[in-house]
Amino acid sequence: MQASQSIIIILLVSNLIATVWFGLDGKSSPVISQAEKSASHELPSAVSSEIRDDLYAKFAKAFNAGDYDALYDMFGPAAKAQFTKESAEKEFKKLIKFFKAVEGGAFTHSELAGTQGNTNIYNLFYAVTLPNNSELGDHATLKITIAVQGADYQIYGIRLNTVS
Repeated sequence: MQASQSIIIILLVSNLIATVWFGLDGKSSPVISQAEKSASHELPSAVSSEIRDDLYAKFAKAFNAGDYDALYDMFGPAAKAQFTKESAEKEFKKLIKFFKAVEGGAFTHSELAGTQGNTNIYNLFYAVTLPNNSELGDHATLKITIAVQGADYQIYGIRLNTVS
């Protein structure tokens, strides 16, 4: 009887050791934090380099021309449901008042901001140069927030910030 109990105990301990050993090998982790996802994401093909460049070009052209309709039209249906054309125009007028214009810019990086169901939300960042008469310096960061669902995307937000 004692021999069979010893064998059972040895087998249980061996099983426990094997479970811990193979479970901690670092190759598979069932829980991945949002920070880890953000750091290791790859933009989907719906947001190719051509799309990223086109987004910046549309923004720069409309912003520099003070074309508030074109700036508002950049937003997707989900964003437009959150604010009116008039409120967007008011905010863009403030940006133009202080930044004056954008002289140049280029895509620098992206972040996976989150996931909502089958939609991934990304922040696209652009380094932007400003004219000398800008009240906020000569460099800024443009952040365009997009939602990607399959091969389609829509813009959720546009933000222009000074570089500190």
